[in-house]
Amino acid sequence: MAPPAAPHSVSTKTSTKVVSDWTALVPGDFVTVRENYSVPHSGWIDDVTEDGRIIWLVLALGRGRRMFFREDGDFISVEVPHPGS
Repeated sequence: MAPPAAPHSVSTKTSTKVVSDWTALVPGDFVTVRENYSVPHSGWIDDVTEDGRIIWLVLALGRGRRMFFREDGDFISVEVPHPGS
C-alpha cells in the first residue's frame, strides 16, 4: 500500500512566458535568453538598467557573466507556475 500524499505538497507544473518588458525582471530571476532566436543562454539576472535596455546574466553551469541588449533582438523567457498549481 502506498503512503498517503503529503498534505502540503507543491506542484512543479510550469509554463514558459516571454518577457517583453525587461524592466519587470529583478535580480535573482532565473531566465533563458535566446540570442538571435537560436542560441539559448540560461542563468540568473544579476542586474537590469532602469530603462530595461540592458541586462547582466550570471550564466548557469559556471559559464561566467554576460551582458545582453534588448536592441539586439534577443528575447527572454521565464518559467512561471500554472495557475492553481
